[in-house]
Amino acid sequence: MQLPHQAERGRMPPPLPSRPTGLRRLTPAMLPTARLADGFAGGDITPGQALAAFKAAAPFLGIGPRVAQAIDWLFRFTQPQDWQLGARPIVWPSAAMMSAELGITETQTKRLNRHLAELRLIVMRDSPNGKRFGHRDRSGRIIEAYGFDLSPIAQRIEEFRALAEAGREERAAVAKLRRRASIARASLRQTWETFREQEIDLPAPLRTAAQAASRGLKALDSSQRLKPAVEALEAIAVDARRALEMALAGASLEQTSISESVEMCPKGHADVPHITTTNQGLNPNKGLFAGGGEILR
Repeated sequence: MQLPHQAERGRMPPPLPSRPTGLRRLTPAMLPTARLADGFAGGDITPGQALAAFKAAAPFLGIGPRVAQAIDWLFRFTQPQDWQLGARPIVWPSAAMMSAELGITETQTKRLNRHLAELRLIVMRDSPNGKRFGHRDRSGRIIEAYGFDLSPIAQRIEEFRALAEAGREERAAVAKLRRRASIARASLRQTWETFREQEIDLPAPLRTAAQAASRGLKALDSSQRLKPAVEALEAIAVDARRALEMALAGASLEQTSISESVEMCPKGHADVPHITTTNQGLNPNKGLFAGGGEILR
């Protein structure tokens, strides 16, 4: 006989009832952002520095233009004193204003805001009733605010700067490699043209290897992948130039061998007229001596 507690063993407990609270739904990706923002204490950073660091790194973070536009727009509402020691950079534009300014629907705006939080760029600071609002004192310092906390960007400023620098170096490396590939292609074209001008058969294996090495270069977007491909193309260009030099040297040697094999006739060729000396004696009044010394007149 099976006991009731044995029958229940292994079963999952029933889920807790879900009740709408009106609060923003949290996703697992949003939780680390909140911890990141909690470490912000303010300091020497300015909003311009924070925004510049983010925008410089954005292309290398895979961030689309809409996200960059949204962050840029939110920074319009912050002030330098919000980033000072003991303060917190919170802005509170309404959803209606944000959707109108960005040209998207309010539903798309909510989805975008959640995406910003998941990217660890902002933290949602909700009021008890879920509304966004804020107050400043006469000096402009925030005394109460609920909305978008921009402090995660300040916390990541060194990360953004390092990423931007590495990205610039990578772009420079890729550009240099693409220039090297262009030089190798130009060398190959010059080599092929010389083969044709000299009426020498093109080396088919080298031509095929060059085409294969050059074909996939455009699809490579990182220096790590591009470098071996460019080096392979350069090596083929060197091999092609050596093949051309050997072919030209062989043709020259063959021509020299043909010239040297022609028999040179010491009496000259029959169709070449002989040259007869017509110079007379130095004294035109004297004839030539005959055999007995008699002068012939």
